[in-house]
Amino acid sequence: MRKSRLFALITAAILGISLATPLFALPLSPTSSCGWDTAAGWVARENLKSGNANWAAGIPIEYAGDYARRDQQGGFDKWVTKGIQGKRVEGWFDSASATCGQTVGMHISGNAKPVKIFIYRMGYYGGANARLVGSYKTQSAVPSYDAPIISSAPRSTVSTNWPVSYKFKVTKETPPGQYLFRLDDGEGKSTFVPLMITNPNERYGITFVSAVMTWQAYNQWGGYSLYKGPDGKRTSRSTVASFNRPYDGDGSGQTRYMELPILRLAEMDGLDINYATDFEVDQNNKIILQSNSIVFGGHDEYWTNNMRDNLEAAVARGTNLINFGGNAGYNRLRLETYNRIAMWRSSKGDPYGTVADKATTAWRLAPIKRPESLLLGAQYIGLGVSGSYTVTHPDRWPFNAMTTPTKLELVVGKEVDSPLYSPGPAVENLASSDIKVHGVPAVAMATYYTNSKSAGVLNISTNGWPCSMGGICPWHAAVPANVRNDVKLVTEAILIDAAKGPLGKHHPMKVDIPARTVSTKFSESA
Repeated sequence: MRKSRLFALITAAILGISLATPLFALPLSPTSSCGWDTAAGWVARENLKSGNANWAAGIPIEYAGDYARRDQQGGFDKWVTKGIQGKRVEGWFDSASATCGQTVGMHISGNAKPVKIFIYRMGYYGGANARLVGSYKTQSAVPSYDAPIISSAPRSTVSTNWPVSYKFKVTKETPPGQYLFRLDDGEGKSTFVPLMITNPNERYGITFVSAVMTWQAYNQWGGYSLYKGPDGKRTSRSTVASFNRPYDGDGSGQTRYMELPILRLAEMDGLDINYATDFEVDQNNKIILQSNSIVFGGHDEYWTNNMRDNLEAAVARGTNLINFGGNAGYNRLRLETYNRIAMWRSSKGDPYGTVADKATTAWRLAPIKRPESLLLGAQYIGLGVSGSYTVTHPDRWPFNAMTTPTKLELVVGKEVDSPLYSPGPAVENLASSDIKVHGVPAVAMATYYTNSKSAGVLNISTNGWPCSMGGICPWHAAVPANVRNDVKLVTEAILIDAAKGPLGKHHPMKVDIPARTVSTKFSESA
């Protein structure tokens, strides 16, 4: 395969100072033809281009929200407010995603210096993991803007009204993929701003979904997340979160440790992928309809009502559903406006708390009563877990790809699922771990089942799976090298076969756990 030359750097971005109201989830209908390479093998050809290994130099991974130990910061993360975290250059986009011909504005707060913006498409690229697609420097200094706007309790919504400092247009030079925009100004700490570039007009074997709604739920920037307030207590948390603010930590949300390990592996293998976010799943975009498999990374906890309905419909049509994490689809949130998500967690205070299709609480609880295990095969049972998987049947797909036949040390945690304590379809037991949840013995279990359309639903049931590949899990980084390799081999086996079509045609389910009709325990809140 001939190596393609590197695309020219983007120079068409223009500076803007508009305070126009952003439309966070842009309709994904291209306004012009980009001439993207869309023929079979485009991801492999893309990854032959020169990578840039220094894309994250000086920006170590910082774990977002509850993955950090806020209690060691006196109740605050070091990034909660600009006053505590020190000088930073940071920003947010009008939209979580965009497609050909669309323009999105970036709202930046800096340090009275011009800001350099480096545009990286994430992938494999010979092990560099990113390609520099373009760069831009603002024409004037970007000031440090005032403290965020925080609405009154119990909403406690954190947002900003920073003006647009940079406009980015999706063109031929920016093919679909996960992008991180690096912000540098030589004065403050550099951060990233994520953007997913999508292509709704092509059918590919895999659609990878980025869990931006979950990122936002855990985002502590400005002092409040949907989990805790500035004092570190759940009683002071917000109930409505806005996308009009940067992500905490390194600015990339949970991209680097919950999703990039999966994407990097898929691109290394040259699998043709389409890229989406929770918003596309909510809108039932063509990206979701035109795919053999829908794939989630390590942590996609928050689903809207539309997301759940659309995923169930996809599986019923014969589309595979792969979850490389734990705690997926546990909570139902509500899109309150174009860029705000509401999560009241109980009927108390929620204006729709008793309305079955609008209440914001765990899917398994009243008034919803739709346990996530009915779709995923297994469901969340607890957090704070650290353990190892024992492979139940080493000769069965996909764990027969391993070099070490039976054990995967330290991949179980921090949040885990099981089929044993909730209703759901009959499932195959892929791997299991004897654990304790708050002192109570339990079994975490990776599961697999197929339906009448031969769609496969595979739930890895631990959000330690993606980060264990690189030894970058927040709760333990000591995953042995042979385990990291085996996790990669199993993940590859899943992705390669899921891209081909309905998994049940090649890998019929072998029932280990019969169908269940009742819940027994472990209904705690995540």
